[in-house]
Amino acid sequence: MKKYVIGIILLALLTGCASSGPNPSATPTAAATKKASTTGASAQGYVAPVHRANLAFRISGRVTQVLVKEGDQVKTGQPLIKLQDADLKAALAQAQADLARVRAGARPEEIAAAQANVSIADSQVAAASAELARLRSGVPQAQFATAQADLVKAAADLKVMQDSYDGITDSRSFCKENFYRCGGLGLREEQMRVQLAAARAAHEVAQKRVTQAQTGAGADLRAAQARVETAQAQRDAAQARLDLLKAGATTEQIDAAKARVAQAQAALDEATLLASFDGIIAELPINLGEMVAPGVRVASIADLSNWQVETDDLSEVDVVNVQPGAEVSITVDALPGVTLKGKVTSITPRSAVKRGDVTYTVKVALANPDPRLKWGMTAFVDIHAK
Repeated sequence: MKKYVIGIILLALLTGCASSGPNPSATPTAAATKKASTTGASAQGYVAPVHRANLAFRISGRVTQVLVKEGDQVKTGQPLIKLQDADLKAALAQAQADLARVRAGARPEEIAAAQANVSIADSQVAAASAELARLRSGVPQAQFATAQADLVKAAADLKVMQDSYDGITDSRSFCKENFYRCGGLGLREEQMRVQLAAARAAHEVAQKRVTQAQTGAGADLRAAQARVETAQAQRDAAQARLDLLKAGATTEQIDAAKARVAQAQAALDEATLLASFDGIIAELPINLGEMVAPGVRVASIADLSNWQVETDDLSEVDVVNVQPGAEVSITVDALPGVTLKGKVTSITPRSAVKRGDVTYTVKVALANPDPRLKWGMTAFVDIHAK
């Protein structure tokens, strides 16, 4: 009996050792062969309208009217919020008045005033021209002639006195050279010397007067000529102004005035925020009297008749099995027991890092949206391989 038991034990041990050896046909464990799923992917997302937008003003200002409230249905182009616009309306009115004035042309009184300016300018040209003519042929020329005559007389007097004085001094030198007794020059020579000095002084004075007459006449003529040219330029400008008034506005002037009106109208339009499409006011974080800045969200609008699910946690391992058009099953926490159908509409080509994982955003259009869906509800999607 004892031998029989020992035999059984030995047989059991041998059998166990044989079974623990290598087995080529054994199936590897799931952990050893983990790969990307080829049957699709699952992810968590949220329900959102396909068409939604955040609205903001392009200008700054104070809110004077809030024309809607959250939950209101609105139409494309419907006014939602208005800013203070008194200054903008005044600017538009001024631009419109300027355009009307340009189109109407000059008023009769404006043309009459321009004609009067031309007449005044003509008289100024005539007066300046007359003054120039007078200077060219009048007193300055006579003054110059008188100064010139005085210079000629002074030069002649100087020559006579110089000759007389030279005669006295020359005769004295002759006597000395020939040893004649001529007596001294004395008082006569001294008187002649004084008269000669006076003649020289008179000649210098006459020469200065001639120079002054020449210089003064030239400066006066140049000033008079400048006055004539200035008067003529003013007259030409007055005539050009009159011609423009009579001709009326040019096409370029009218177009420029129209552009100013359009610019003012556009600025006024910016003070009213309009609905960009048909939808519901989903959010309105603004109050009457508040100041708003350009680009700051003041309203959100959405079309709640068309829903989609957006998920941004699809991993890089799973996204390779997802293609646009793939069928999707959707469940929503808020709607237990309800399964919705949809299709993948888009996959972001670029990844994002979410909590350290590389993820991609996938959008799924709902084929049979439940009327109880709300924006932001949590949804789970099972994407089937296409």
